Amino acid sequence: MKNINEILLNPVRMRIIQELSTRDSATANELCEKISDVPRTTMYRHIKILIENKILSVISEEKVRGSLERTIALNIPEITKHNTVENAAENALGFLLSNYTKFHRYFNAENPDPGKDMIFLNNTVLMMNDPEFEQFLNELRQLLLKYSFDVGEDRKTRDISIISAPVED
Repeated sequence: MKNINEILLNPVRMRIIQELSTRDSATANELCEKISDVPRTTMYRHIKILIENKILSVISEEKVRGSLERTIALNIPEITKHNTVENAAENALGFLLSNYTKFHRYFNAENPDPGKDMIFLNNTVLMMNDPEFEQFLNELRQLLLKYSFDVGEDRKTRDISIISAPVED
């Protein structure tokens, strides 16, 4: 298996994982329809990488019009295996470097316009006890799901990263 961060932090693969996290399973065709701004061949290549690295599991296969249609789902045990305290710092660094790379490419591209593209960085420190923080996270998750729209002509992909970071005393 490749480095888990290399696998998971690819933008297309992350979108596939995010889509599958909202349902029990999906066919590759359903994922292609849902993430329609990514070419079908690219989607199939990324799905194959996720299956080969055991991030996705093939639940069933069915012949459809001469093709083999796979139903796939997240392989939660494999993903959980990599989400440990021992590799948390490496996972955090991979996440941060992936975001840094996006900003670096954006600001080194021709004519970046952060105002027009609504690019921003924000850091907010909140004072909450654990139950209040849990409630906040549940409401944030609901808000993110509420605005998780399908691809449309007038819609752009928006990459929002949220980090709950340790606070130094």
